[in-house]
Amino acid sequence: MKGKKSYTIHKSKKSQTDKTLSASDNLRRNLERTTYRVDSVVIVKDVEFVCDSRSADLLSTRDSFKFLEKPIIWISGKAKHERDYSLIEAYLNNKIKGVVIYGVNGEETSAVLNKFVKGVKVKETLVEAVNAAYKMAEKGDVVLYSPSCAVKDEYLNYVDRGLEFIRIVKDLK
Repeated sequence: MKGKKSYTIHKSKKSQTDKTLSASDNLRRNLERTTYRVDSVVIVKDVEFVCDSRSADLLSTRDSFKFLEKPIIWISGKAKHERDYSLIEAYLNNKIKGVVIYGVNGEETSAVLNKFVKGVKVKETLVEAVNAAYKMAEKGDVVLYSPSCAVKDEYLNYVDRGLEFIRIVKDLK
């Protein structure tokens, strides 16, 4: 067969692996350089608290899930619209140990997430959500505050909600 290029399986796999590693490294560098984007806040009794208050959608939260290597208790905001959780289904099934949704009327979201994660709780305030997540967490877990929704009326912006999360977590000590 003239004109066809022949590649070995080994070469193809190596090339794909290199691409995947490069993409992971780029993601890690980008997340580490951006404030309020996967910032480690404090470790309380071997549970790490991470602030990702800049997260405004599920794709941003998915990047945070990719970045973190430990089991995750996810604190999520209640979005005003319905979300497509199939975007993060693999992480919900395999990496997320529990979810705490905060905000009014989080029950609908809870019903959807209960299909993927056994431990789902709904709380009205961020303080209640942080405390519930801390109670769910075990030694070696990460509590990730990644609202994955637009900033709500109670906060001015993602910095304001990030500072509130940091204050609440530091009060746990």
